[in-house]
Amino acid sequence: MYDVLAIGEVLIDFSVVMSAGVPQMFGSAGGAPANVLAAVTKFGGRGRMVAGIGEDAFGDFVRRALGAVGIDDSGLVRVGARTTLAFVHLAPDGERSFSFDRHPGADTQLRPEHLREDWFEQAKVVHLGSLALSHEPARSAAHRALDLARDYGRVTTFDVNYRPALWNDPREAVEQSLRVIGRADVVKCSEEELHLLTGRQSPDEALLELAAAFPDTRFLGTLGPDGSITVIRGECRHIPSIPVQAVDTTAAGDAFFGALLYQLTNDATPDAVQNRLRDDAFWLSALRFANVAGALTATRQGAIDALPALSDILEHMPA
Repeated sequence: MYDVLAIGEVLIDFSVVMSAGVPQMFGSAGGAPANVLAAVTKFGGRGRMVAGIGEDAFGDFVRRALGAVGIDDSGLVRVGARTTLAFVHLAPDGERSFSFDRHPGADTQLRPEHLREDWFEQAKVVHLGSLALSHEPARSAAHRALDLARDYGRVTTFDVNYRPALWNDPREAVEQSLRVIGRADVVKCSEEELHLLTGRQSPDEALLELAAAFPDTRFLGTLGPDGSITVIRGECRHIPSIPVQAVDTTAAGDAFFGALLYQLTNDATPDAVQNRLRDDAFWLSALRFANVAGALTATRQGAIDALPALSDILEHMPA
């Protein structure tokens, strides 16, 4: 059985950095759901990726890259579009902005009929990223995945992962994200995404509003160097991170979510995963682990290449 089945984008991340005033670029396999899955497998779990890739050299590259980190690539589908490219622009403090070559990108061309029911039967958790919601037919494929996850009683997780360059209107991104949030068991939002979804400046107030509107969903907020927050029994709980010198935050949130999913699924049956979902003490412990994973990832450049080993996380866990 697979711990996590991820549906969404796999692409090439090109990081653009300045060296002596000259722009330099290097590429690596990425895409938020793929990064999340790579964290799960690097820590010792099993994962399968479902995504559209192109009939091109970049598609060949991402297939090899996922296989190299132990991800089952049987769900990668060759489609009639080029593999999506992302360009990550890094600021001196490691924060990033994005632009994309996606007109259309292969990730948008995943179709509902590409999804096999046995993939869902064989998974403990079904994970979705929001980029699949920006265009059809991938949007319909994402909702078909939610249908199948429900049919097999699987836990569903969702990363809001808002990228303004991929949406015609932020209101559409909010509308589509809320449709999925209403069907998900666990949802992760950054501080900026909490503001986008609710209009509130305070992450605590935003998280409480979402938790009240969707009482069956576990919400997690990431606050960069300030750690993370969640709602437990109607109150926001802050879980601090560890201090690090950030170099590249591209995959920090994905490492955070992957570490959570590893904790959620490790040595667990599907029924046990459901039980952990409702265990407040489990979430506080898992969030401490995930904070360390995200922080350590930010100290390295790249996406999948930047993910820490499980031993690194355990070594840096707060006493």
